Amino acid sequence: GGGGGGRMGNSVSVPNHKPLDIDMILKAEKNAKRTKVFLLRNGMLTAVPRRCPHMTSLREVDLSSNRIVELPFELGDLTKLKVLNVSYNCLAHLPHSLGDCGILKEIHASHNALEDIPDTFGRLTRLKTVDFSYNSLTDAPQQLAKCASLIYINVSNNWLEMLPILWSELLQLQELNVAHNRLSEIPEEYAEMMQLRKLDLRDNSVTVIPFGVLADTSLDRIYTDENPVHAVLKQQQGYR
Repeated sequence: GGGGGGRMGNSVSVPNHKPLDIDMILKAEKNAKRTKVFLLRNGMLTAVPRRCPHMTSLREVDLSSNRIVELPFELGDLTKLKVLNVSYNCLAHLPHSLGDCGILKEIHASHNALEDIPDTFGRLTRLKTVDFSYNSLTDAPQQLAKCASLIYINVSNNWLEMLPILWSELLQLQELNVAHNRLSEIPEEYAEMMQLRKLDLRDNSVTVIPFGVLADTSLDRIYTDENPVHAVLKQQQGYR
């Protein structure tokens, strides 16, 4: 009768991959105590292991290639954290508390479902690398302009229509990847990015590259394929 149906429902809903290995989590915790790196990839996790945010001496957390839908607020307590890798998960948001991880140097969050980036990330003045590629961002995170140490930004494969003029304040930036978006222009203020060496604009709708961006930066590689500007630059031998 009804009871049987209930049991059957349960058995059908059991996922057909192997169940989450508790040993795997315990092993990751044990290794993390010794190495200060919490490493658990490809674990089919839907949530961050409970003890992870409370291991306050962690320098690196790598939970890439799982199925995590949300990061706990307590991750902000990891004040010694330098590297966070949550790429290839199912995250729509990142916790504002990550702005408290004052010495964070790298955030890898590609291949998620991110719709926005917390304003608090502007506090991360030691941040050098951010990868938010392959997400669902419609607005480029303007607050990164305050992250004065940034060397590398990847926001490719999102839904961006504009780039923040304020990013021109990133005087250390060497590589900017904005490929596969919906951009129609590059702010002429980006001429101030003295260190910029590599600019990837592939597959956008950019019609012109401001002269200063070509002349005043350190640009030695620019990728413009699948933009109206590509043919123009080729004609002018705008490639150096």
